[in-house]
Amino acid sequence: MAMVKLKPVDNRFQADVWEQALSAEGVAYRLRTFQDTAYDGLYVSQKGYGVFYVEEADLAKAEELVAALGQEDTPGLDSAAALAGVIEHTLLSPEAGEKELTAHLEQCREMGCVAACVSPWMVPLAVRGLEGSGVAVCTVVGFPLGTQSLGTKLAEAQELAQAGATELDMVLNRGLALHGSMGQAVDEAAQLAQAIAPARLKVILETSELGPEMSAQAAQALALSGAAFLKTGSGYFGPATVEDVNILADNGGGLGIKAAGGIKTLDAALALLEAGATRLGTSSGWSIYREAQERWSQED
Repeated sequence: MAMVKLKPVDNRFQADVWEQALSAEGVAYRLRTFQDTAYDGLYVSQKGYGVFYVEEADLAKAEELVAALGQEDTPGLDSAAALAGVIEHTLLSPEAGEKELTAHLEQCREMGCVAACVSPWMVPLAVRGLEGSGVAVCTVVGFPLGTQSLGTKLAEAQELAQAGATELDMVLNRGLALHGSMGQAVDEAAQLAQAIAPARLKVILETSELGPEMSAQAAQALALSGAAFLKTGSGYFGPATVEDVNILADNGGGLGIKAAGGIKTLDAALALLEAGATRLGTSSGWSIYREAQERWSQED
């Protein structure tokens, strides 16, 4: 039986929620994202994230399911635990030591965040401290400027992956990108993604420094690099904005979007998720989680 159009979705996070709901009810579906290959080999996106299609016989059931999910609020985020599932609680302060790391990991375990993002030297300690918790260990490569040589980045990334980090955030070489060598900058990301597999690579673009046009170009070029996520910034060059997230979500070919930098409140976190972020990197993860507990418990 032919598939028919169900409804469009606004962002990847919403798409994930719908996929889970349809799968749980045994409804076969196909998701077509708004990423079409243009004549120049880049990606051109339409407004929104994509469209769901289902078998005609399942249309009424699927419509009822997605109607129950609602589209006005940030989908799926109705509890502190759900919010923690997209937070990478971050400890990258150069002054932090083992005492601070221990406290940080305790918070990560208690909130059940998706990942603890820590400085490279902390990775072995974090792996041991989070064993059995379900919290991934994330770290950074070429941080915070991305100016290291490819060989240095590869060696660092492989060492950290071997130490147990399952997610690595690499800073794009902005000098290459800004001066006509975007392909070389993207090739660095592709080589790292391949070298650390099955660990996942996130590419830090520094959207505030690249600007909207170059950020869109970089996102398009990275769509087929093998990276799992595009990340707005390191936090050293200003906060993540809704506009930054929109650019990456609209041009990233369906890659995950990590917003990072200056995310200090629940409202700021929700705005970025609504814009299309699928991960939040923040050193305020614990306080945002506690704010969510207080707000949503009062609404019950």
